[in-house]
Amino acid sequence: MNRLLTCTSIIALCAGLAAPAAYADGVKPAAPTAASYPATLNAEIAHAKDLREKGQFADAAKALRQLMLVAGSDPRVTGEYGKVLTQQGYAKDAVTVLLKAVQLNGSDWTLYSALGVAYDQLDNRADARKSYDRALAMKPGEPSVVNNYAVSRMLAGDYDGAVQMLSQLHSSDPKIAANLAKAEELKAAHEPKAVAAAAQPTKPVPTPATSTAMADPNVVMQKVPNDPKAGPVRSAGGAPRDLGAKTVTKPVLAAAASKLNANPNSIVMQKVPVDPKAGPVKAAAVTPLPAGKPVEVAKAVKPAPKSPPPPSLRTASD
Repeated sequence: MNRLLTCTSIIALCAGLAAPAAYADGVKPAAPTAASYPATLNAEIAHAKDLREKGQFADAAKALRQLMLVAGSDPRVTGEYGKVLTQQGYAKDAVTVLLKAVQLNGSDWTLYSALGVAYDQLDNRADARKSYDRALAMKPGEPSVVNNYAVSRMLAGDYDGAVQMLSQLHSSDPKIAANLAKAEELKAAHEPKAVAAAAQPTKPVPTPATSTAMADPNVVMQKVPNDPKAGPVRSAGGAPRDLGAKTVTKPVLAAAASKLNANPNSIVMQKVPVDPKAGPVKAAAVTPLPAGKPVEVAKAVKPAPKSPPPPSLRTASD
């Protein structure tokens, strides 16, 4: 990095020393670009990428910020800086830088994969899915993209889709194997609830018994028995009675009793059961009253009047 800054300073100094002659001709010198030091820029980009892959994100970001000042239009610098920001968790800034990198070089599938991760960090599942699909269209079956896509599906709750994606890789990568085990665990944890809900029987809607019997042609309804003593069945000829109105009911019991057949010969009394252990039934002896003698009725005895309490036990209410 120091070599790149030294080279840049020397180029700027040389341009400054040559300015009088150039300006004397009326031509302004061109500003130094990344093309003027390709070997140094390539080395600095490779160094920053190596720092990022080793997990030294702070050092990689510091180096790439310096490169962005002198080679911000280079898609490699912009892409690496966007990837570092994504791995640091600066998702919003990472999306901005990665979108610029995609504009500079739209054929790099790694940029779309990193963009999908940044969108996932922002909980933007729709744009994340589009980014992964775009990356896989450029690089079909790429394990790193499929792995990121599967993690995105797990975050969205699609555990079955994540398991299918990771199972198709057949990879021995520890990260992919760990993600597959996690996806299978989440799928198994959520499946019993869904299976139990589907296996639970639904309560049938109760239907009237008559309608069910009439709908079944195999059901034979029993005929109503005919009572010859009941007489012919009369249909109601009047309007229904208003239940809200106050009506005087006639004594039904007396009217029904008058219609009964009171002939003693038509009444059959049930015999009293005989208990052989009780012995013969004895009739009660009745003493006849003497003729012509009136029956004396006991007179009610009047209670004796209470004596007033002594003056010392009286109260104001006495």
